[in-house]
Amino acid sequence: MFLKLNFENSNDIGVFIKLTNTYCLVPYEINEKCLKVIEKEFKKSIPIIKTSILQSKCLGRMVIGNKKGIILPSETTFEEFQKIKKFVPENVIVKKCREKFSALSNCIVNNDFSALSIPEISNETEELLSDVLGVEVFKVSLGSEKLLGSFCVINNYGGLISQFVSLEDQDEISSLLQIPLAVGTVNCGDKYLSSGLVTNDWVGFCGFRTTQSEILVMETTFSKKK
Repeated sequence: MFLKLNFENSNDIGVFIKLTNTYCLVPYEINEKCLKVIEKEFKKSIPIIKTSILQSKCLGRMVIGNKKGIILPSETTFEEFQKIKKFVPENVIVKKCREKFSALSNCIVNNDFSALSIPEISNETEELLSDVLGVEVFKVSLGSEKLLGSFCVINNYGGLISQFVSLEDQDEISSLLQIPLAVGTVNCGDKYLSSGLVTNDWVGFCGFRTTQSEILVMETTFSKKK
């Protein structure tokens, strides 16, 4: 199921929200209407944590995580780190990452088993992804595009990828991740998928401009295959 949200009149909800199978991070500035939609969907099954990262509300851009762990930029403040560590489930590992790319989710896309990253990330970051998130890491280049994480969204059942990505690259990514991929857009034709949607294995949220046909593709792509 996908539900429509907006944040401060922005349809780019993926910039502000980080969602996994074990926790959801939202900014302090989230409005009550938006928060109630999220809370109603989870019914306290996972913690919804109000926080900031680098004193910014753009959480979704700067955090990498899955059900096993969460990786934060090295400049994350002590207070931010401690709050997240306190409220995520006890078995979720929280670590900082010394990486020159502070917008980690622009460079990395992952689920609970695998991660794709741009080739330029450091070996230290690659090791953190493996150790903290428990994933196999594949370094992938999409031609001249550096923002791999902007054009692809995955969960454990499937992935949505932008139409500009070549068929050859789509096949390679699908083979590496061992999940089916579908081509799609969000917010009425936007190719920056991770900006406009977030999902875990049972629910997703997308911007208000997302069309019903786009939502149908998302729900088919991210649902458990029979």
